[in-house]
Amino acid sequence: MKKTNITALVFLFMLVISFLLPVEQAKAAATLEVQAKVGITGKAKYQSLVPLQVTVKNNGADFSGDMAINASSSYAAASALVLPIDIAAGEEKTFDFYLDGLADYSDADLFAFYEGSIEKGKKVDYKGTKRIQGNFLDPSSVFIYTLTDKSDRLSAFLRLSQFAAQNNVEVFNLKQIKNFTLPEDAQGFAMANVIVIDEIAIADLSEKQQQALFKWVQDGGTLLVGAGDQVNATAGIFKDHLPLTLSQQLKTVSADSLSKISGGGIFSQPISVFAATGNEGSSLILTDNNTLLASKKKIGSGEIIQTAFSLGDQPLASMDGYATLAAKLLDIQSLSQQGMMGRGQSTMDRLSYELNDVNEIFPSFEVSVSYMLIVIILYILIIGPILYFILKKIDKREQAWWIIPIMSVALSIVLFIFGAKDRIVQPQIQQSAFFKVNEDSSLNGYYVESLLTNRSGNFVVNADKDTSAFALRRNNSFTGTSGNLHESSYIKENANGSTLTLRDLNYWSVQSFAGKTSAQNIGKMDIDITLKNEKLTGTIKNNFPFALKDITLISGIKEVKLGDIEANGTLKVDKEFTATVLQKPSTFTSYNYNYPSKKEEVNPLRIERMQTLALPLVENDKRPVITAWAEQAIAGVELETSAKMSPISYFIQPFDGKVELSGPFTMKRNNFSYSVNPQSANAYYDKIDEQLNNWYMSDGLYEVSIAMPDNFMSSVQTLNELTVSNKDVKRMQLSIWNNETKNYEPLVDTKQVFTENISKYFNENGELLMEIKFGPDQTGEQTKLPDVELKGVAKNND
Repeated sequence: MKKTNITALVFLFMLVISFLLPVEQAKAAATLEVQAKVGITGKAKYQSLVPLQVTVKNNGADFSGDMAINASSSYAAASALVLPIDIAAGEEKTFDFYLDGLADYSDADLFAFYEGSIEKGKKVDYKGTKRIQGNFLDPSSVFIYTLTDKSDRLSAFLRLSQFAAQNNVEVFNLKQIKNFTLPEDAQGFAMANVIVIDEIAIADLSEKQQQALFKWVQDGGTLLVGAGDQVNATAGIFKDHLPLTLSQQLKTVSADSLSKISGGGIFSQPISVFAATGNEGSSLILTDNNTLLASKKKIGSGEIIQTAFSLGDQPLASMDGYATLAAKLLDIQSLSQQGMMGRGQSTMDRLSYELNDVNEIFPSFEVSVSYMLIVIILYILIIGPILYFILKKIDKREQAWWIIPIMSVALSIVLFIFGAKDRIVQPQIQQSAFFKVNEDSSLNGYYVESLLTNRSGNFVVNADKDTSAFALRRNNSFTGTSGNLHESSYIKENANGSTLTLRDLNYWSVQSFAGKTSAQNIGKMDIDITLKNEKLTGTIKNNFPFALKDITLISGIKEVKLGDIEANGTLKVDKEFTATVLQKPSTFTSYNYNYPSKKEEVNPLRIERMQTLALPLVENDKRPVITAWAEQAIAGVELETSAKMSPISYFIQPFDGKVELSGPFTMKRNNFSYSVNPQSANAYYDKIDEQLNNWYMSDGLYEVSIAMPDNFMSSVQTLNELTVSNKDVKRMQLSIWNNETKNYEPLVDTKQVFTENISKYFNENGELLMEIKFGPDQTGEQTKLPDVELKGVAKNND
């Protein structure tokens, strides 16, 4: 009887379970179908923030939970983006996101869904997009967005590829893209290098759209605005930042003048331009004698360019030379080369490889050998003769068997607590951040922050709206793939910015994270420095609310330390400086691969590495710089719990150096700035060492611009001798551009010297143009660009 009852109970239990289980499974398993699109019209750039549109269709039960996007921003920096979503049964929703980068380094599915939450929920399978599909272009690609009602008005911009490296200019006419909505977040414009406004009133955009556009410019974008009858009224948020004031008076610029201004463009008719005057803080780009054609003005790290002519009106819009003029107006060469500087390696990767290893060295790691020896000697003395003497004196030597172990354990505990006190009480953080200082007292740059844990488990980092945060790969374990990123770290966005969760960290382990950061109204230096007779004189005022250390002037390959400045203090400069001019710094610095042997060497090496990483931030400014550092945390990130902080912020600020020349002068190669522009389809180059003039070039045709420092020609009375030397005559054929004949003249000698009418080879911007035909090359070895030496006499400044 009992056996029958037990059998009946088991059968009843199994029957109940069979009814319950399907219900539970139905609740936990929603059938989700995902489709994703990346970029604009399917195009995106590597190493750039990209838009991602995700459509999720729910073919099952209601779903409420988290969606994780396992997208690496770079090879070294990788954290998943996690967003809460709610989709009812049978519903379809579309979400628009912005990813700081999208690199296919993961062997996991692009998406992951968790019912409830990623922390405690159950993972739900989905079907659809597992890998992102898109046309990803080289980082050197120049993306131009246009805002115009008629794209034909700006058709000349479609021909800009012929003036850029690798012929890689992409033009997107935003108003002509189906279902495209102008972003209300600066991230929506992040892929663009240039945004062109043609006969569209910025003031008619929503407030959020205008703010997004302004923030994009502040972060480094270039906004091009054409002339119009009511440009001040239509400029909206940019009204007080326009570089030109236009009158109603019209002037005429001849076709010949346009050809000369553009550098050889073909124009058949004159054009009309508004009479204009430059506003405070603006600088000229294009002029025809006393007629201003275009000017620019800095806004943060970016700029607004304004023309005195309409960008899309006839007859300019249809003339062949317009593309040449637009390329010069935008300096398309420099825009392309900026992307090529980080070719094959993103800034985040460089942060990981060049800075993170030093940043992860904490002072508490150092073990004092002398301290350990003293402890061991004292231990031997106490356990040995001292203890024996005491026990003998009190006649308790037989108690040594338990006293010695207890003393050993107690001493070990004391030593552990004393040696590890900094690691036990709270986590430790070292932050290394480097910034470009802008004219409006804003900062923008990057940071690496390393966390030494005092416990195991999850750690949460809060980042503000102007700062991103991505986990760097742990222990440099680069395997080529990143797996499920959300299992190691993930980001959640909120109203104040975002949070980065670092998951399952070990006790006393080190984990680093990094990102891009910016800040407004922090401060700057007022720099008034003059170079005269190989001597620097002037003042530097510190407008930051903290002290600056190791103020250093960098010009070309030369550096000179000037001293320290207290908060709101002024430094008087009086230093010898053996140079002819003040110029932009060389982007090459000798990289220090040494590893610090003691803790006193760590911070100097952190600063040295940050200098190397900061120099590219000012490459496009083409001016000398002042650098400094401070023990101040500025990057907008902080650990959710309290931590011991050790910050270093490094600053680099371009300035207009005054040069007073007197008498004869000689300009060497290192005093000029070289820019290379490939002219044939397969031509490729790479700058190996600017200081030694070592370059790699593939077979092809190139145009090289060799430029004097800004405003140098205004100090020159006469040019007496120009020498051009070809160091690689077997593979390199040179020609020099004659601005009078509008032709290239071949240079057949290894060393060619010009002594008559030298000025005809320099344009109004102090640039010397040369054409290089390189190859055939069977060796693949490095080459050197032509050496240039210029001799002349300066104006008398007395």
